[in-house]
Amino acid sequence: EYADVDGLLPEQFDPREDEEHNVDSDEEIRPAIDIEFDGTIVEDNEAQEINIPISSPLDHLLHPLIYIFVFLVLFQINHISERIANILINFISVLIGVFAGEEVRQCIPHSISGMKKWIGLDYLTEDLRMYSACPTCHAIYPLPGPERCTNPSRRMNGTLCDTPLLKSTSTRSNNRGTPYKKYAYYPLEDSLKRLFMHENFEDKIEQWKSRHMEPGLFNDVYDCMMWYDLLDPSTGLPFVETPRSLMLTLNIDWFAPFDSGYSCGAIYLVCNNLPRADRFKVENVILVGVMPGPKEPKPNGAVIRAALLNIACDIPAARKVGGFTSHSSTRACHKCTREFVVFPGTSNLDYSGNDIDREHGLRTRETNASAAAQWLEASTQATRTRIERETGTRWSQIHRLHYFDPVRSVLIDPMHNLFLGTADRMVRIWREHGLLTNADGVDMQKLADGVVLPPGVPSLNRKIERKFGFMTAADWKSWCLVYSPFVLKNKLPPAHMSNWMNFVNACRLLSKTSITYEEIDEADRLLKTFVGRCCSLYGPESITPNMHLHLHLRETIEDFSTIYTYWLFSFERYNGFMKDAETNQKDAFELTFMKRFIEKTGALDFIHTKISSRLVGRQQELEVLLKIAGQSHIHNQQNQAQYNPLIFNQLSSDPTIDVIGSEPLPADTLLSMSDGQKTRFNGQPYELLFEHYQQHYEGVYSVTQQTPGRICCYNEVEKFRSIEIFGQQYRSALSKSIRGSHIQALFLQHGDVVAWTGQVQYYFRHVLVVDRVPKQHYFAYVRWYRTEAGQRFEQEGLEEWRNRFMTDDRHSILPVHRISSQVAIVAYGPQGNPNTSKIIVIPLTSRIVI
Repeated sequence: EYADVDGLLPEQFDPREDEEHNVDSDEEIRPAIDIEFDGTIVEDNEAQEINIPISSPLDHLLHPLIYIFVFLVLFQINHISERIANILINFISVLIGVFAGEEVRQCIPHSISGMKKWIGLDYLTEDLRMYSACPTCHAIYPLPGPERCTNPSRRMNGTLCDTPLLKSTSTRSNNRGTPYKKYAYYPLEDSLKRLFMHENFEDKIEQWKSRHMEPGLFNDVYDCMMWYDLLDPSTGLPFVETPRSLMLTLNIDWFAPFDSGYSCGAIYLVCNNLPRADRFKVENVILVGVMPGPKEPKPNGAVIRAALLNIACDIPAARKVGGFTSHSSTRACHKCTREFVVFPGTSNLDYSGNDIDREHGLRTRETNASAAAQWLEASTQATRTRIERETGTRWSQIHRLHYFDPVRSVLIDPMHNLFLGTADRMVRIWREHGLLTNADGVDMQKLADGVVLPPGVPSLNRKIERKFGFMTAADWKSWCLVYSPFVLKNKLPPAHMSNWMNFVNACRLLSKTSITYEEIDEADRLLKTFVGRCCSLYGPESITPNMHLHLHLRETIEDFSTIYTYWLFSFERYNGFMKDAETNQKDAFELTFMKRFIEKTGALDFIHTKISSRLVGRQQELEVLLKIAGQSHIHNQQNQAQYNPLIFNQLSSDPTIDVIGSEPLPADTLLSMSDGQKTRFNGQPYELLFEHYQQHYEGVYSVTQQTPGRICCYNEVEKFRSIEIFGQQYRSALSKSIRGSHIQALFLQHGDVVAWTGQVQYYFRHVLVVDRVPKQHYFAYVRWYRTEAGQRFEQEGLEEWRNRFMTDDRHSILPVHRISSQVAIVAYGPQGNPNTSKIIVIPLTSRIVI
């Protein structure tokens, strides 16, 4: 919404456009220009004046003091408020006075803000550029700027906006006021320098070139068409083939930092060249305008190129940024040329119909660019309005990027489209049609409360019985994929339940982190069926423009790969970082948010560039500082040269493959099993392990055998309560919580592939010396549920199992590679009698593949 008046042409703010926000399914957005605050701008929370020496105080401090001060600052940034940190500083100051002398104590700042300056952390924000922003048209002016906005207003036929920019104050000696709004910006070039100073950053952004590829499988953005469609005109080759050529994703998000309803906007960029495991780490995210790069060391003469790959925002923001009209217009779809008609006798639009002419109905970059150019050159507002109605296009600054295709590259965000949109919409439709009542909500809540969920799946505690109030996007995802098939089973009429499961099954396919063309086709078919039947069951008025966009998800996946790589769940937490900052809630708090984000994301850079050289030989202290600053553990690189994510996926999805347990594992799985409890296997567990090895190695003998063989199966193992597979925690019966201990693995049974459900009792590592080479094997000890008299509820995809375990056998020794997925379970039917008690198993999306 902001533009520099020196040559850029900002689109004017139109309050009517806020009507396109669905306030029932997302946070209500209140325009910032409607909010006025009293008080003066607080530049800093520092309550006292401190004489900051020109040279860094760290040059003269003893080692223990450096360690104490840096630790305290980093601890505050990540864990405590400034108020509590100030109390700690005063306490530590007294101690230092006792042990180091009053002269040293007098030199120490008495607040955390002063301490940050004192140790040199403020270098992160020293090049921050500040602008005065017009509250009306959002044009910006470098400070000190004019007192009134001089930007020509398009909606006023070129006359000046003339909105006051400054608050008049009598306390200022220069008699100039302070800006109503400040906009902070940091050059993108400096943010990119910061990224390139990260350890192994250049190696990581080139890793995609040596990845293993599987034809027909979408695993990451590198497998999509758009990754290669942007060509370098100088070489004719894909843009990304040249080293240091970055492809960026732009996200614009609004959040409410206070209860007042005031909303702030954040502009983020992420680098898609990074591996998916690193892409959304907070230290790799650029908050545009506030994320600086360190001054030193600087890349010497390196040429860095960056291109915008896509725009990932919620639907209203995406349409504004991309230069499209509101999704309540007759040209509500930015993907196709369909014109929606008005229902007779109303002002409501008809978005029903699930057929798309993919040859002639899809928009093209050329027609969109032509319409945008006509809009820009139009001399009157009436002409622009006509162009918008006929084409659904208006001018956006994004059109200045001539290589960028807004039609293909403005993404349909699945988080809003599927979960915050349609999942929420369907619950409201069912209630409006009397299919779900308040009493049903109470009954469903009782069922939901009994579900044992995997870690990371939010519990809908009391939210169902409270008419689904205060549901987040993650809550709706949990409702859709986990809860609804079970709790709705006996509530919705069969036809309605069947159609809802079309949507659920489509979401289950689309939410997978790897997806094939066949699965894309199936998800597209299910969504078309769902939209068509919604029209039949609830009338064409029930179809929203958001539902129409379901029909275009397949194009987005083909262009940018599986939705897991770009849905907005990854961006949601960054707003939380800024909201945690303490502010006066009166003025200039956006600047405070930005500074605190810089401190949090730049803490590791600060240690590497300013502190690590002062802690040479003090590795333990340095590791503590790195940990408190947020650095991840260094991954165990064992077997990583042989590790192949696609092969690893096959080990869990193809039961015909013979898995031993020593095959290469993901780095995070190895790390999670780096420190266990050593013990000895005796009795049946040892015998079953021995039997497993006999199936795979010749000459294996047990410690109890009189006649030795070639390979001794020793009985010493290392047990673990939980492990991680691609960041997802898998627990066991030994864990404090059994959430995540229930799993499925695939087996061959009478020639058919069957998913078997069990509970992991514990995980363990065992070393077998084969031909004088120690080989580490990783297993889960699983107890499998019985299936006698069980049934499968085909419509809901639920499975009924006996709440009893089978007798342990060699299949209880399960290589962790074979874990297919976690499941949610719930007790079902009469309990207490082991012969009749049952559980319902709710299968989840298959294991994550990075």
